[in-house]
Amino acid sequence: MATSRIALFSAAVLLMLLPSRPASGAASAWSVNSQSQVRLITAWKVAPRQGELWMGLQFRLSPGWHVYWKNSGDAGFPPSVTFQPADVLGRPELLWPTPRRFDLPGGLVAFGYEGEAIYPVHAQIQAASAAPETLKITANLDYLVCQVDCVPFRYTLTLDQPLGEAPESDPDSTPLLQAALDHLPRTTAEVAGVTTGAVLDASRPDGPDLEIRVLGARAEAGRTDVFLETNDALDAGRPRMKVAADGVVFHVPMKPRQTNKALPARAPIAWTVSNLVAKDGRSFSLEARRDVEVWTRAGGPPSGAPQPAATPGRLARLLLAAFLGGALLNLMPPVLALLLAELLVLRAGEGSGRVREGAAAATTGIVGAAWVVAALALLAHRAGLPAGWGAQLQEPVLATLLAVVAALLTLNLWGVAEVPLAPLAPAGAAGSSGTGRHLLAGLFATPLALAWPVPLLQEPLGYALGRGPATVAAVFAVVGFGLALPYLLLAAAPALVRFVPAPRLPGGWLPRLREGLGFLAGAGAFWVLYALSHQVSPEGLAGIELALLAMALLAWLRHREGSGRAFRAVLAVGLLACAAGALWLAEENRLAPRPAATVLRTQRTQTTTTNPDLGG
Repeated sequence: MATSRIALFSAAVLLMLLPSRPASGAASAWSVNSQSQVRLITAWKVAPRQGELWMGLQFRLSPGWHVYWKNSGDAGFPPSVTFQPADVLGRPELLWPTPRRFDLPGGLVAFGYEGEAIYPVHAQIQAASAAPETLKITANLDYLVCQVDCVPFRYTLTLDQPLGEAPESDPDSTPLLQAALDHLPRTTAEVAGVTTGAVLDASRPDGPDLEIRVLGARAEAGRTDVFLETNDALDAGRPRMKVAADGVVFHVPMKPRQTNKALPARAPIAWTVSNLVAKDGRSFSLEARRDVEVWTRAGGPPSGAPQPAATPGRLARLLLAAFLGGALLNLMPPVLALLLAELLVLRAGEGSGRVREGAAAATTGIVGAAWVVAALALLAHRAGLPAGWGAQLQEPVLATLLAVVAALLTLNLWGVAEVPLAPLAPAGAAGSSGTGRHLLAGLFATPLALAWPVPLLQEPLGYALGRGPATVAAVFAVVGFGLALPYLLLAAAPALVRFVPAPRLPGGWLPRLREGLGFLAGAGAFWVLYALSHQVSPEGLAGIELALLAMALLAWLRHREGSGRAFRAVLAVGLLACAAGALWLAEENRLAPRPAATVLRTQRTQTTTTNPDLGG
């Protein structure tokens, strides 16, 4: 199908609503109701007499309403359409762009589209010799549009398509169709280096579990999801995703429709994985259809199933990638802001001969925090929650915590929050600051870095999580040493600190630089808020932003001169309450229900052996 796609133009203008009557050219008249509008479009102003004819069902939906994918989910039904004249068009194929997930009241879920959606239609003009100058195309359409309630509609869409020997594409409708075609999922044959496969473990006491793996691509933080097509024998539950070596893995609880009937040795299953990122950085969705092997005996895959390679050469390469990825994290805005502030402090303290001690303390803090993160990643991985560097953005509470950390660093650099990181007195206090402050700065650097996905870290961390605690601890430690690289260099050669400009007077350029670093650190909070916009409702996101603003206001009031000790204590408690409130808002307004309870119950009852080399 991909090789037969026509070359379409790239930009579009919205077409004006046409009167409700049969139309000619590239679009029918709009059929309008209070919930939606729909029309039939084609890619041609003048279509060829023979060969392909691309059409599309274009929907414009009112806010809050959606139409459906081929598997509508727990409610609704997908659009159904028949085309005439059948003797000319044959049986046109309705194509399905990658959907999104809608969480409905009562724990129900639907798959479909909102806003503006186009279903591409591929037809083949068969009776070219008998085709008239104008082909009258009729689409008899039934569809359902839903919000909480659902409303069915039935329309007959008609357009007169001119035919000719010199085809001419339409500059308005062709970009719309091209955008819809670009949103279609790809197959493994269309994306180099990507494979996919699945197994169905039917030996589990709590029900079958479908494992889907995609190798050669990584997840897009907060957006990657999997959608299963309707299956005659199985119903699918809510999937959970993990980061795997060189890819991603989904576990989907499955429920047989006939409990008294044994599953076959192989089950035909089709799925679409949305918002993957290829090795070249391009975003795509992937669809596949496989006869999936069914494991019916405890113990997992057959004894002859291939296992992931663990050669020393591969491990060395992954450790090198982990170190380089950790070093790259120093370029992330909030991490860079903290690093530059630390270097200024170490430069100011050069005369006291404590550069090596401070750098060693910061290194200890970073590596220690990396080990803490390793332990938390293991717990999250075993619970079926996202684990890996940057995967925290898929959990609203953790993402909000990272935003709070970035906001505290920003307020500290602006001089209104007394977090003992970069001292507020630029010279004398800097020179006398102890190793404890540098240790705290190192501990602070690691959570700041967690919010920034780095492609180099995907494969080593996925490999480690599939190997066990010792490998996880080793890989996270190497990432920590990469993040601590500037401090390691200073610990080994303290004289390198002289390359940093020495702060002279408190009223000189240093305060302005600190304020500029505060804006750099604030970029981290804005990045996390952007990620949260895909995880929480708009109302929840607004509440989180207000909580962060309240934190800034309370910190500013607390820093003002003349405030009494009791008043400052009250403001400090209020600041902590705002931070806790932001975390609560993230949990209460999350768009996807937390799967942890189900996952933890599953983990207590069975141990899964996975095969990361399933091919497609």
